[in-house]
Amino acid sequence: MTSLSVSHLTVKFGDREIISDLSLELAEGEIASLLGPSGCGKTTLLRAIAGLIQPNGGTIRFGSKLVGVSSVVLPPSKRGTGYVPQQGALFPHLSVAKNISFGLDRSQYSRNEISQITAEMISLIGMNGLEERMPYQISGGQQMRVALARALAIKPKLILLDEPFAALDASFRDELRTEVIGLLRSLGSTALLVTHDREEALVSSDRVILMRDGQVAQSGTPEEVYEAPNSAEIAASTGDVLTLPARKSTSGLIEYPLSASGSSVGDSQSGYVVIRPEEIRVSKDAGKGQEGLLRHIDYYGHDAMLTIDLTSSHTIIRARVAGPAEFSVGQTVYLEHLGPVRYFSLR
Repeated sequence: MTSLSVSHLTVKFGDREIISDLSLELAEGEIASLLGPSGCGKTTLLRAIAGLIQPNGGTIRFGSKLVGVSSVVLPPSKRGTGYVPQQGALFPHLSVAKNISFGLDRSQYSRNEISQITAEMISLIGMNGLEERMPYQISGGQQMRVALARALAIKPKLILLDEPFAALDASFRDELRTEVIGLLRSLGSTALLVTHDREEALVSSDRVILMRDGQVAQSGTPEEVYEAPNSAEIAASTGDVLTLPARKSTSGLIEYPLSASGSSVGDSQSGYVVIRPEEIRVSKDAGKGQEGLLRHIDYYGHDAMLTIDLTSSHTIIRARVAGPAEFSVGQTVYLEHLGPVRYFSLR
């Protein structure tokens, strides 16, 4: 069942088009990430869905209900969306409990009901005993939990999160992200997460929506967008890549620096291949692939990135191997590409 449907959405700021004829759908209970560089329109899209920005064209539907067109149909308070902005944006003059209960309509809920819902949310985020603390008295991670509880308290049809973990320390970000995504999944929430962190998008989502210049460039499961990107740019946005010159024959044979030794495609068109560093096997055994000279090692503990100069073409190859690396700078090594050959023609 469709939870969110955005169709041919256009948003302009003055003469500048920020969102251009964009369409996407989220299924009920699906968690999706909007991934893309700064300025591509991610936050603008989120704010349009929340009703904070009026679109210039297109439609926004929650299920079968029309909530947004070029003349706003429903104001933000009537859309039933939970919105978590960057850094949480708690009200500094309100306690934890009052921040959480802020969005609950006093005409819809009695005082006892509001107290009960607030208590349930505080328990859900593991902050019992901290109800009367002010935002400055709790940590950044706790503030983000409170912002999420405030969004969930209204029982929203859709949770919208705008880079909620970006301001946190790296050592704590992964832990809190796991907690938050686990909580959303346990509640069966439909969620749309804005991020520019490719790892965050891949590990958090059922689906990754890649944005470029106000449009959806590709959408699919994390596996689909990582393994089968539709361009070199998309490949680079989801992980490390090598872009190598290539030629492709009319019969489909592809020649590139790591292809089988001696292969030749004859009459062909020029292009390039995109491969991942972890798809390259590096060996000390002569004859197992292309020969190269190991120029540099970047050691990361769990793995290492090797920079290798191919003997035949002097192409620089970066290959990822499990750490600790059993290689040394200046050593002759042999490379094989074991992954898919992602070929793109020159335009």
